Amino acid sequence: MALKLVLFVTVMVVALALPIAKGTSVVVEVQPSFVPCSLGANVTATPPFPNAQVQLRCGAGNVVASTTTNASGVFSFSLDSTRLSLLPTVPLNLCNLVVTTPLSTCNSTLPLVGVLESRIQFIRSSVLGLRIVLTFGPVGFRYNSLT
Repeated sequence: MALKLVLFVTVMVVALALPIAKGTSVVVEVQPSFVPCSLGANVTATPPFPNAQVQLRCGAGNVVASTTTNASGVFSFSLDSTRLSLLPTVPLNLCNLVVTTPLSTCNSTLPLVGVLESRIQFIRSSVLGLRIVLTFGPVGFRYNSLT
């Protein structure tokens, strides 16, 4: 875990320190990810959570972006430079993905209250033409009854 944090900090420092050519943009992506219709224990045999509202929250719960899962329970985000300027001054690895749609929507035996949450982790960086792309993914969704 410490190695991943060091790698993340290193990539962020390099990305910010690079002289960025005019017209170059930075894009942050959350890779396509699966939301399970479960409390988050064993998701390998879990049905998908279709049409679920997923939010990227940073800082004190600030909603930076939101989207909806598709019929297969998959979602992704892409934040360009304009949206990134709205981020609070916190590292992206301190942001969370929050599924706000009640779990009972996909399975009536699951709780009516609470949310699924996942921290995000840095996956990779890439340069595509004049775009620097930083890719993140969820650590794993877990049920939180307190949010």
